[in-house]
Amino acid sequence: SSGINAEYGEVLVGKTKPVNNTSSVVVDELLTFKTKGDPLAIKLHFELMDKDDVGDDDQVGSGSFNPSVEESLENQLIHLKYKGKDIGSISITVKIREIVLV
Repeated sequence: SSGINAEYGEVLVGKTKPVNNTSSVVVDELLTFKTKGDPLAIKLHFELMDKDDVGDDDQVGSGSFNPSVEESLENQLIHLKYKGKDIGSISITVKIREIVLV
């Protein structure tokens, strides 16, 4: 089975549920986390993980998203690579909400 880990500043901020025995899947999950400072200044890193029943999970692909250089935050395609080769892609939408504490 495999799943996606999402990291911000080398901190795991979320992961998708593992999916079994497929090379193509649609995952519709919401990951929510707080940022420090400007939320557009963050860089998200995604890792495609092969989930192992025994031992550590293995990374089989990764890619990054930097919202500060994108024109849009919706339906962005992130190309995943493994050992320098394209292995697929994921599509994400980033929504930013300002929370005011009173």
